Amino acid sequence: MTTVELITHELHRLHKTLDKSLEGLTSEQLHQVPAGHPSANTIAWGLWHYARTEDNVVRYILQNRRPIVWAEGGYAEKLGLPPIAQGTGMTTQEAQGLRIKDLALFREYVARVWASTDDYLARVDPAALDATVTIKPLGEMPAIRALAEVCLTHGFTHAGEIELARTLVGAKPVSGV
Repeated sequence: MTTVELITHELHRLHKTLDKSLEGLTSEQLHQVPAGHPSANTIAWGLWHYARTEDNVVRYILQNRRPIVWAEGGYAEKLGLPPIAQGTGMTTQEAQGLRIKDLALFREYVARVWASTDDYLARVDPAALDATVTIKPLGEMPAIRALAEVCLTHGFTHAGEIELARTLVGAKPVSGV
């Protein structure tokens, strides 16, 4: 298995997990602060933040400032969400206040991000992943590390948070455990 094949396989697993995390949720559960904890993130924020992060890393950073799906599809305007922010650096109050008003449209955006990532990984020259890129606020790193750390590790961290949040807002876990 090549590195690109491994990254692709694990991103598919992550995407499937994140997609399933929306199953059976009410709008109230999606936006509820888990256990009312003053610094906990909502499921809505976690999903939005991760999808926006992958969109920015794969499109804008790894593909030399290619327009992101978020901008191409006009999703900020359509969903009434920040046009540039992706959640990094938001205050807890801002994050907890984020609302996804049209879940079907949000799912469309997420599906387009996943498909765009798949397309990129299917055609990327593995040598291109040795190039140094800058990920704010983390700094410079090889492109492959951006995929592994910022997309995979970061994504699975949020998937775990979302799985716990589902339980805390009264929804069944999706992992089957």
